Amino acid sequence: MIMWTIQPYCVYQQLISNGFFYCNPNKSENLKHPDFKLAYQWMTKQLRARLAPPCNQIITPLWARYRSYAYHYQRPDFRWARDYPDEVCIEYDIPEDEVLLSDFEIWHFVLNDWYYSSATSEKEWEQDERRFDALSKVEQQRIKEESWQQIFDITLRHGEWTRNGDVVQGCFWLLRLNQVRRVWRMKEEERVHEIYSV
Repeated sequence: MIMWTIQPYCVYQQLISNGFFYCNPNKSENLKHPDFKLAYQWMTKQLRARLAPPCNQIITPLWARYRSYAYHYQRPDFRWARDYPDEVCIEYDIPEDEVLLSDFEIWHFVLNDWYYSSATSEKEWEQDERRFDALSKVEQQRIKEESWQQIFDITLRHGEWTRNGDVVQGCFWLLRLNQVRRVWRMKEEERVHEIYSV
């Protein structure tokens, strides 16, 4: 499957030098962010349950995009994909059994530690919220984490209450140089340009 990951340029340099790259948790900005730490730990736990890491020293997944807005399989729009002053967008081909796909919009319920209702109407949603609010804190946490499993349903659906699979992200353990198809460099004050292509 074709995916795209945005990484600092130094990651690309490591990939060229070593032939592979995996996340160093000590250098991950998102893992340092106190509001995101628990959500990223939860996703890592899900990945471990579904896909065993290739070796013991890999403990934190990498993130990539699989489907962009409006249900399209295409690389990210470089106008909005700026996370670092000097970064690359790496297009790569990875076996499906090495990736855990999830709905990017629903991921925000995990990031914000919110319950995700499966309601399909306003009436259902109000009833669901009342039931949830009536639970004990311990039970709310259990039900909330169960509700997050819906993040892994990326079935294409759209409607007022059923939008799903519009933007899909993927987590994986290891990026190998032989999987890379194309690389674009995005550096502040410079035009985006392709620096690698097979």
